[in-house]
Amino acid sequence: MAFSDKGRLFRHLLIGLAVVFAVIIVVLLAMPLMVPSDFIAAQIASIVRQKTGRDLRISGPISFSVMPRFALVAHNITLANPSGFSGDFVSVKTVDVGLKALALLHGSIEIDQLELSQPRADFEVDKDGQRNWVFHPSRPALSVTPTARGSVAASFVTGNVTIVGGEASYLDRRDGPKRSVNDLNMTLSLPSLDEPLKAAGSAVHNGDPVNLAVTIVSPAELRDGRGSAAMVHVVTSAHGSLDFRGEIDGSEAHHASGTIRVAIPSLGSLLAWAQIRSMKQDKNLGPLTIDGNIDGDATKVSLADATIQLDQVTAKGTYALTRTHQHQELDLDNVALYGGTGGGKIIADEAGPTPTVSVTFDLTGITVHDVSFNIAGFDKLSGTGDVSVNLAATGSTTHDLVASLSGSGRMNFTNGTIGSARLAPLMKMGPLMSEEITRHEIEYRSLSASTTIARGVLRNSDLKLVGPRLSATGSGTLDLEPRHIDYLWQPDIAGIGSARIAITGDWDNPQYKVQSVTITKDLVLPRGLKLR
Repeated sequence: MAFSDKGRLFRHLLIGLAVVFAVIIVVLLAMPLMVPSDFIAAQIASIVRQKTGRDLRISGPISFSVMPRFALVAHNITLANPSGFSGDFVSVKTVDVGLKALALLHGSIEIDQLELSQPRADFEVDKDGQRNWVFHPSRPALSVTPTARGSVAASFVTGNVTIVGGEASYLDRRDGPKRSVNDLNMTLSLPSLDEPLKAAGSAVHNGDPVNLAVTIVSPAELRDGRGSAAMVHVVTSAHGSLDFRGEIDGSEAHHASGTIRVAIPSLGSLLAWAQIRSMKQDKNLGPLTIDGNIDGDATKVSLADATIQLDQVTAKGTYALTRTHQHQELDLDNVALYGGTGGGKIIADEAGPTPTVSVTFDLTGITVHDVSFNIAGFDKLSGTGDVSVNLAATGSTTHDLVASLSGSGRMNFTNGTIGSARLAPLMKMGPLMSEEITRHEIEYRSLSASTTIARGVLRNSDLKLVGPRLSATGSGTLDLEPRHIDYLWQPDIAGIGSARIAITGDWDNPQYKVQSVTITKDLVLPRGLKLR
């Protein structure tokens, strides 16, 4: 009897389970009818409108499936631009939205997976400085009417976002070319707002791939306008890398602080690749590395305890970059350079039809070794001293900048050498000068000169060199853009005599003409020598 009761109980249990599974299957099969795809699309568009203040349009077919997962697939979706901008801000070929089933049963929409296929985003700044990526969420009017029973409570809870085959562009209609990236592929993981957001992906700009990895530790804090720890890593195989570790905030100022490291194999190539207008034709700048503590926002960035190395020049100090539209100022404060100290300012302004650049700096106590400058047979300078420069130029290319250069400069060095392998013509005094006397460099105890520059022409009238074997004075002009020299060099060689030598022509290969020679009284001339 007991066995029979147990058998009936087991049969009833099986029947109950079968009924439950049948109900589940019926619900799954009937779900597309219970929750129409148009309803889902309308709710998503409503949420987007509420969150962004923009219209979302779905012009292609929509399908809704329940097996093997709850998903909405829509085609040809666009997100409108704000008023004043033409076209759409975002367009997507296909959107695949993974939905949480339990939320649907309660009348709400929660997204846990999102895949965007062939999306395109066009970022733009108009002539008044308005940006089309700034959203203004809708603010529905307050109502005292209770929410009707059964109304939909819609929300986004995104777990994973995937972008496949995307494109993006940036255009500032106030200046600059349109920049774009293509072949954009990215994955974003956000289990919840209380867990880290991680994004990684790649894109192609100007034919070179760029890889990006971003981590935001506290997305909820960022959403509420507070700060969150963050890490950013950007690398290109041809143009270097950038690493940032610190904190960013979600306020309108977009403030960030932390440590930064930049490693660029060629600054000139990077500027050309990035389509920086004022430097687009200058590829002569070499390797650049930057290490320091960064703090700032979109308008002002300071770099403290920083080490910057460009080519073979290393500078340490504090730098502040202030940027407004078409105007940048770089302040250098207490910079350690070449073993000395100094400061200065660099200003670049592109507000007018032609960019302008000004440079002011003062360096004291610097020590240089074989610095190259290649003027009039001299191509190397070593010594310890002070340098001051105040320059301004106008132009879109290096050629134009040099041709328009104006300003002044001064140098004062001690205990060094100046010279080159082609120094002998500067000492030309006939057969009186032996190879031993005309060494490849001149030792000096002091070397000083001041210059004025106007429209690319440098003028000097007070060059003075004092050394143990040779002293000299010099005066003349250097036309910087055609690289033409017209200079008078007057050496005085101890125990031999003095001369006046005119240096003219191309400063890379100048002509030397001895105008006069004065021989020391006690010097015995070689037999048959005739002085010109």
